[in-house]
Amino acid sequence: MKKIFYVLSIVLTILSCKKEATKDYILFSGTILDATKKEFRLVKRGGGGNRINLKIADDGSFISDTIISGTGRYLFTDSRNSAELYFTDGGEYDLTAVSEKFRNTAKLTGTDPDASNYLMSKIGNIIRARGGYAEFNSLNESEFVEKQKTLNKNFVSYLDSFSNIPKEFEELEREELHYYNMLTLLNYESLHRRYTKQPDFKVSDDFLKKLEGIDYVKEDVYKRRGSYTKLVAAHFKAQAKEFSNNNNIDKYLAKLKVFGEIPNDFIKNSLLAAVHKDIVYTDRSEEYYNTFLSVSTSETNNEIITKKYNSIKKLVKGQPSPIFTDYVNHSRGTSSLIDFKGKYVYIDVWATWCGPCLAEVPSLKKVEKKYHGKNIEFVSISIDTESKFDAWRKMVTDKNLGGVQLLADKAWGSDFIGAYEISGIPRFILIDPKGNIISANAPRPSDSKLIKLFNELKI
Repeated sequence: MKKIFYVLSIVLTILSCKKEATKDYILFSGTILDATKKEFRLVKRGGGGNRINLKIADDGSFISDTIISGTGRYLFTDSRNSAELYFTDGGEYDLTAVSEKFRNTAKLTGTDPDASNYLMSKIGNIIRARGGYAEFNSLNESEFVEKQKTLNKNFVSYLDSFSNIPKEFEELEREELHYYNMLTLLNYESLHRRYTKQPDFKVSDDFLKKLEGIDYVKEDVYKRRGSYTKLVAAHFKAQAKEFSNNNNIDKYLAKLKVFGEIPNDFIKNSLLAAVHKDIVYTDRSEEYYNTFLSVSTSETNNEIITKKYNSIKKLVKGQPSPIFTDYVNHSRGTSSLIDFKGKYVYIDVWATWCGPCLAEVPSLKKVEKKYHGKNIEFVSISIDTESKFDAWRKMVTDKNLGGVQLLADKAWGSDFIGAYEISGIPRFILIDPKGNIISANAPRPSDSKLIKLFNELKI
């Protein structure tokens, strides 16, 4: 009996030691040479609350002194440089990189580094295999389909070239590559139109057959924030666009109606959270607000939209326009909104770095010429920073931009920009001769609705 008790004691001791040796935490350290920022963040993908700030020492070294746990993907970033990593519980990892050449030099060593090294080199492989993004999406349909087939094989082969990848990661990554392919197909039509400048281009009827049968309400996959998440957003936005066109309703309201019918609350509220700002752009803000509240089941969403709605009430037609005072003009003098009282004022908010803004320039010039000498002033307000003054002034001169050219006093932080709730450019505003708002979201110069509006006002 004593012998049995003794043997049992030894077994329990061994099991106890094994239990103590099992680690449910992750050790992470490394060195970032020539780091321009002294702090990186480590964020667990898919939520879970894991977010750690890592201090970079003078010699570039760092070590996590906070417990990290949870097998999965992590983002290591300082906003300028970033690395996608995959850790497993019990693992010990060391990352090395040179800050100025981060993407090409980042390498992970440790317990099972292959998944991380695959992720960090994945984009580079995609770019090498695909070539230029614009060139790829400019291919005609048949060439695009063949190229995409070749690319899919390449991407899977590249994954297979990393032999020590955890099985769970491999399965999820194969699924990710599948959805990346589907997203590439779904985006082809619009991207081909953009890069080839063929606005009427349409893919063949069979082109998107591969997307048939996709389940767009898989919450667990959506939460991974990969290609499936983007695919879901693109799918429902496309449905909203079709709904708007077929029913001739406001495109912003169409999004709410389509998103509101999504049967999964998490996905629905996530997509609604991304369109809060649309209330600033629609001319039917009250209807938008009420519709949003009727479909959202998120208190956070509802609080945000209520705050936005209350702040834009002052931007409805007939309300006094927010003003700007003493903005520097192209002649190095200053101009204020009150200087144009007695005239209609069509304001273009833009920036020298904004492609869509510059695309409107030819149309704006035509409108300005058509209404030259009429009771309307064309005012362009750049939100370039003060340090870009010379570049802004040079572009105005080189492109022979007309009207009154102004530079906002604090770029995005200008009171006028904030008062109009401007979060994206270009933005166009129309004010009447008394200084009251006609439209806080006036049609673009390239939109035929602008001339129709001018005609209604008998400008």
